[in-house]
Amino acid sequence: MTPQRERTYTLRVAGKDYTISSADAPEHVRRMGNYVDRKIAETASSGFLSRETATVICALSLADELITAQDDNTRLRRELLEARQALKQKQETNHADQST
Repeated sequence: MTPQRERTYTLRVAGKDYTISSADAPEHVRRMGNYVDRKIAETASSGFLSRETATVICALSLADELITAQDDNTRLRRELLEARQALKQKQETNHADQST
């Protein structure tokens, strides 16, 4: 698999343009920018936060989402491994029963 070449993108987040370089697909970069913009807007919608405070709270919220997703991923991988091991053991038991 050949690596994607990096492209430059301009994203508007919280009313300000940011230029980033990424090898990700344009759709992915667009979704990422839109997601962060939406999260900051949701955080700032209370009207009582400065842009900086809203951005920090948004970053904490995104970190929480990431850590939760990583924990779910780890749990699901462990469950998949356990299911594969149980299936393999069952297949080996069935094979041994058929051999006798």
